[in-house]
Amino acid sequence: MTIAEILSNMIAYSNGNIHDIDHLIRVWTYAKTIGELECIDKDTQFILEVAAITHDIACPLCRKK
Repeated sequence: MTIAEILSNMIAYSNGNIHDIDHLIRVWTYAKTIGELECIDKDTQFILEVAAITHDIACPLCRKK
């Protein structure tokens, strides 16, 4: 799966919650930029970006509970 596909899936999972979508895009952008500036290897960059995109994946469930 590509970063674009993961990002698209997380946006869909956010179910239109603009705050959540804005937050995940901001965190991902910051993480991506930092990783690139630090010249980390390709695999580590991928892991960093996936972690940034999915870091709040439990929030919708937590709000329900």
